[in-house]
Amino acid sequence: MAFLNPSDSSEVLYGASGDVRNELNAYLPVSTGGHYADENELPGSLVISALRRSTRLINGFIEPVYADQIPFTASGDVPRLLDEISSDIATFYSLRSLSARVGPVSDEKRRDYYDQYVDPPDGILVRISKREIQIPELTSHDAKEAKAIRAGHAPVFDLDDEASQGPHPDLLGEIGDERAG
Repeated sequence: MAFLNPSDSSEVLYGASGDVRNELNAYLPVSTGGHYADENELPGSLVISALRRSTRLINGFIEPVYADQIPFTASGDVPRLLDEISSDIATFYSLRSLSARVGPVSDEKRRDYYDQYVDPPDGILVRISKREIQIPELTSHDAKEAKAIRAGHAPVFDLDDEASQGPHPDLLGEIGDERAG
């Protein structure tokens, strides 16, 4: 679940440090004291740093598409998809930071936690930035998306005419043609 950045309360970070730690614990060997990646092995500041980096990476991809809504100002506004993506990417960043202790990050883990989101052309974030995938909780206000999609049909209202917001003249002509026809 998204939360406010502890060092900058104006920034909402996506993901959850507990999710990152749980994912890491699935791969790390048990250390002394019966713990896996505890605070000594994986400081919370490292997890927060990884979540901050993943949030900013995600924003770089989606902000052009959802410019009116990004960055988020409240943690409750963050879509679940972005929380999950951020936790995965932060897991990769954390694994990479721990590589001196646990060994290099495998290609499989890199694919699972990072590449599936950012590798062109099929990465999820890449596809969102190309407007091939939409985030259901967000709406894009891109001018191209606001125009009528169906070719050959006149718009219902002439929104470009500031003086008259009535039905578009072409629509009235189409209606007349259909009734006569």
